[in-house]
Amino acid sequence: MYPQYLFEYPNVQTDFPFYMKKKKYISVPSHRHDFIELSLVLEGTGKERINGAEHHLQPGTIVLLLPYQIHEYDATPGETLQMYICNFDMKLLTAGPESAWGMNEFLFGSENPRSSHIQLKDHDFQEGLLLWERMYREYESLKAWKPIMLRALLLEALAMFVRGSDKPNGKRIEKQHQKNSKGVWPIVQYVYEHYLEALSLTSLSEQFHIHPTQLSTQFGSEFGIHFIEFLHELRVRHACSLLISSDLPISQIGYESGFSSYPTFSRAFHRMKGMSPRDYREQHLRKLQ
Repeated sequence: MYPQYLFEYPNVQTDFPFYMKKKKYISVPSHRHDFIELSLVLEGTGKERINGAEHHLQPGTIVLLLPYQIHEYDATPGETLQMYICNFDMKLLTAGPESAWGMNEFLFGSENPRSSHIQLKDHDFQEGLLLWERMYREYESLKAWKPIMLRALLLEALAMFVRGSDKPNGKRIEKQHQKNSKGVWPIVQYVYEHYLEALSLTSLSEQFHIHPTQLSTQFGSEFGIHFIEFLHELRVRHACSLLISSDLPISQIGYESGFSSYPTFSRAFHRMKGMSPRDYREQHLRKLQ
């Protein structure tokens, strides 16, 4: 059984797809999402599992999750985890000049793969806390140029993460995950940016010089899902947006979303949303009445 798949959050459909919250947790079940998540633990202790690898959570732990990584966490019995959590689209980081400054390599793999988490202590934790508090106040405000300020603060928080990862005592990810990271994540980014086009394991394997069987295995290992379902999830999300924001015929929406036939679109949509595309559109219209 696949873990819960999350593909929506407040502001996801805006021109600045960034969301931030401050919340307390005791337990969060296994799930994955197609956006980036950056979090900071403020209070409490616990454990988190990312693609099966476990690490500790305590005040000052910062975790950076790429899209589709499976994770879950639990507070230590008798305790509560209080965290800042940011959700945002990867295009906030890969569409600008930052990608040429090392952002793509940092996010999607290099010869020295990044850690999924770091631990801020003492003075570093105090500095990090001030930065995140400022970012949260900015997010809650209605000030002019708010997206510009938030993006600047987000990049500063990521720079802090990178520098923390580079420290000699910085924690590193499991060897198995290191081996897979460089090979699969550039492909994930490519699929994320080209899912409306005709894509297949064969075409991707030829483009990225990796055997189709190996690519299929890596998708299953990283995300607990087959490649075709991964691709269909992206396309169904796109279709959902068209269904609620346009009056295009449903059959045309299927083709606009990358599906080669309406039956394939209808089956994939029903499997992932639990209803037909028509029912999904009608349900949304009823909510607006």
